[in-house]
Amino acid sequence: GTKGNTQVVVPHLTEHYGATRDPPEKSIPVCTLKNFPNQIQHTLQWARDWFEGAFKQSADEVNAYLSMPPSQYLETLQPNTKTESLKLLRRTLVDERPLTFEDCVTWARLTFENLFNNQIRQLLYNFPPDQVTSSGTKFWSGSKRC
Repeated sequence: GTKGNTQVVVPHLTEHYGATRDPPEKSIPVCTLKNFPNQIQHTLQWARDWFEGAFKQSADEVNAYLSMPPSQYLETLQPNTKTESLKLLRRTLVDERPLTFEDCVTWARLTFENLFNNQIRQLLYNFPPDQVTSSGTKFWSGSKRC
C-alpha cells in the first residue's frame, strides 16, 4: 500500500498473511477524489474506484442479468437503484458494447480523452485560474492547483 507496510511470513513459524487485519484507513471525501486530488492516496483511491466501476460493477451486473430470467433479475433490484442498474445494462450490452478489437481501442481512447482532457477542461471552465471565493481568496490556492 501507500504506507509501505510489510509482513514477514514464514510457513509453520509465523501467522499467515490473512491472520491479521490492517487498521481501517481514513476515508477521503468524494469531492476531493473527483475534483481536487492533491495527495498520492487520493489519486490511488480515485483510480481504484474508477476501475471497479468500469470493469467490476458493470460486469457483475451483466452476469447477474444473464444468469437468471429477466423477471427474476428485476425482482432482485433495489427500488432506488433499479433505473441506474437498467441504464448500466443497456450501456454495457447495447450502446457501448465493443464488437471488434478496434471498438475496444476506440472506447479506451475516448475514455482517456474524457477523463484526462475533457473533465479537466470543464473543471477549469467552471473555476477559471483567476476565480476568487466569496471571502476574496483565490480559489486555486493551498492544496488546489490550477
